Amino acid sequence: MQKTPSLQFSVMCLDLLEEEQRPPTLQYLFYELPFPQLPFRMDKFHVINAWANGSGSFSQSVKILDPTRTKTFVETGEQTFSLEDTYTPQLMINVFAELEFQIEGHYWVQNYLNNQLVLEYPLTIRLLDSGKTQIQKPDQQAAQQPQSSQKTEQKSAVSPPGPTFIDEWNIPK
Repeated sequence: MQKTPSLQFSVMCLDLLEEEQRPPTLQYLFYELPFPQLPFRMDKFHVINAWANGSGSFSQSVKILDPTRTKTFVETGEQTFSLEDTYTPQLMINVFAELEFQIEGHYWVQNYLNNQLVLEYPLTIRLLDSGKTQIQKPDQQAAQQPQSSQKTEQKSAVSPPGPTFIDEWNIPK
């Protein structure tokens, strides 16, 4: 019998260590990325989701919206996984590589299970010298579309490569 899992956690980190027969070690957890200047090309970062307390076959996807919340910045597409028993969680590791952040603001990480949004949280992109720049609050960003993002769309002929789904871990009992 299928039982819908819950999202035990979703975290962003800059790196992870993988050891044989062990869950990965997450390194440099973050909630914001301060850059020296914009645009800034990010080598890579991870979004790691753990699905737990369920059984059956499912699909997950991760989408990151731009600060206007009107455009998808990057997305994974659907990724399938199976939970054989309710006591063994499924770790889904996603790598977002070679992304170029053009504007500062609150980007939105969205986690979906079977095409249903289950969790959304902000990823703040800011300049290191944040004393000179004020990031709009999330409710202000939705109402206003920055002019710089319109210019970015016109300049960007090639879209950055999407995320790479690295691996899925079924944590041993």
